[in-house]
Amino acid sequence: MTAAHVKVLITGSNQGIGFETAKNLLRNSSKYHVIIGSRNPAKGEEAINALKALPDITGTCEFVQLDVTDDKSVDDAAVKIGKEHGYLDILVNNAGIYDRNPTPREALRAILAVNVVGVVSVTEAFLPLLRKSKEPRLIFVGSSVGSISQAADPNSKYYAPMANEYRCSKAAVNMLMTQYWVKLGKDVFKVFGADPGLVATNFVDPDVTRKRGAAEPEIGGERIATVVRGNRDADVGRVCGEYGISPW
Repeated sequence: MTAAHVKVLITGSNQGIGFETAKNLLRNSSKYHVIIGSRNPAKGEEAINALKALPDITGTCEFVQLDVTDDKSVDDAAVKIGKEHGYLDILVNNAGIYDRNPTPREALRAILAVNVVGVVSVTEAFLPLLRKSKEPRLIFVGSSVGSISQAADPNSKYYAPMANEYRCSKAAVNMLMTQYWVKLGKDVFKVFGADPGLVATNFVDPDVTRKRGAAEPEIGGERIATVVRGNRDADVGRVCGEYGISPW
């Protein structure tokens, strides 16, 4: 591995959209070195082996154990990557959960711990390494279900009292992205939100979401990868979705 590699960390990427994003990057350019963040080491190894077994991979990859809800795990991952690589070019905050706990307050606690607090924990831990990059890029995987204007618009498909706790977490992620953009924009950072859209993954029953018109995981991965690659740089500081810019 040479210094020419663009080093990308994607949290929660041993499966689903994160895995497909990694696959997309590794297939499209030899310049990317993708670090798979996985809470479970065995699943992280499986993901790396699956990527390396693909015939058209041109980039390189590795995995790091990283549980976004465990501060020590997050800090240890940052130390490990710092020692091995010296810097990080791109952080993709992808890890997230959807909790089906029927008690709203319990569901909200669990979801916020991963989708919001975990995002802050990872971002703050890796900012020092990102600052060492010549072109740092910070990406928050969000969702248009977190758009308050769409949630309040009777003509929007998002106008429905559904997945309230998850939607609250994504609205919070939108604000986090905006605040980091304001904070870091004066530097060389490019900060974005990226909405993969409704995708059929194990996040929610894929057969159910397919009946609702969900795209396949590789489509969601492509939507995130376009932001990673710089195709949406004209929209810096906003949430980039399949249809353009997601309204606040």
